[in-house]
Amino acid sequence: MNFLLTKILWLRRSKWQFLMAGLAFMLGLSIMLTALEAYLKVEKVLDAQKSKGQFLILNKKISLVNTLGLASSTFSKEEMGKIRANPVFKGVGFIQSNQFQASIRAKSYINFYTMAFFESVSPGFLDVENPEFRWRQGSRDLPIIVSQDFLNLYNFGFALSQGLPQVSRDVIKQVSFDVEIDGPGGKEVFTGRIVGFTERIASILVPMSFMEWSNREIAQKQAALPSRLIVKVESMSDPALTTYLEKNRLVTDQERLKLGKTGSVLNTVMKSLAILGTIFISLALIMFAMNFKLILAEASTDIRLLIELGYRHTRIGLNLLSYFAAFVLILFLVCSYILFQTNDLITETLQGQGLDMELAGGPGKSLLVGAFFSITIVFINGALIIRQLRQIA
Repeated sequence: MNFLLTKILWLRRSKWQFLMAGLAFMLGLSIMLTALEAYLKVEKVLDAQKSKGQFLILNKKISLVNTLGLASSTFSKEEMGKIRANPVFKGVGFIQSNQFQASIRAKSYINFYTMAFFESVSPGFLDVENPEFRWRQGSRDLPIIVSQDFLNLYNFGFALSQGLPQVSRDVIKQVSFDVEIDGPGGKEVFTGRIVGFTERIASILVPMSFMEWSNREIAQKQAALPSRLIVKVESMSDPALTTYLEKNRLVTDQERLKLGKTGSVLNTVMKSLAILGTIFISLALIMFAMNFKLILAEASTDIRLLIELGYRHTRIGLNLLSYFAAFVLILFLVCSYILFQTNDLITETLQGQGLDMELAGGPGKSLLVGAFFSITIVFINGALIIRQLRQIA
């Protein structure tokens, strides 16, 4: 019986329009899924880097005038007030530097000594939350947070060149340091220990309470104006941000600005491609509907005869729909194969634009979206087929 239905409905019918509709659907779905996958990867990477990406370190541009001591690189209270008043910045903090001499000597199995500098950052602007990162006057223990970049430089630069062992985060946290600070107010030695790593600020950070006490008691100086500010912005790709920095001769990490702009441009391009893919899918849906309408119209006399012989119109519709569902399944599998083949290309392309793709993940969500569109187009055409068969009956 199924063979008889297939012969009546499909044989002697032109299939090239049906195949063209299938090609349009496959092309549209491939474009949309590829664009969606790239968009999701960019969004995931930008979200993962949000803590780092939404904050910028600002300092004044250094020129020969600063070298000759004819201009200051610090921010006055008036300048900081103007920055706070600008709507581009959602928050402004300062980075306080030490005004005393400092050195670090590592004990244990790492024989290491260096002159050092320390900085402290305003509360709420640090990307490390650790209750150990606090200091009270009289304590000989000094918690320290260092930049992850510093650890990388030690492991892959200094340690290799000096024959010293490379260390992981967990190992370096177990190592204690003698931190010596020296100034007009005397000399003090503290036991320093690293309690965290920051990816936001390239510096060696100590609690603000320790910095204020040391500058006041050891350096015996008044609190100095900051030479670096840390600011929170809504979007790295905001043209007003770039304009403000250039106009006021302020310098920041250009790679972070480029990352924001790149992400914004890529998202716009991917959304446009996704819309294009959706248009192709919509055209394919219309072409499928028109083809089924033509098939049923050409076979209307035979269909009426089958219904008079006892066939239900739903059975005839299911015969058509089963072939169509198998056809759409093949198209979806081809699109999935194309997506998997282009996934590595997408990752390499985005890495070439400066995005860290380690956390990007696989195309699972995109495949689910493709499955949804495939099921939807089968469901819609199935409903149209049953409706037309009822009209014929």
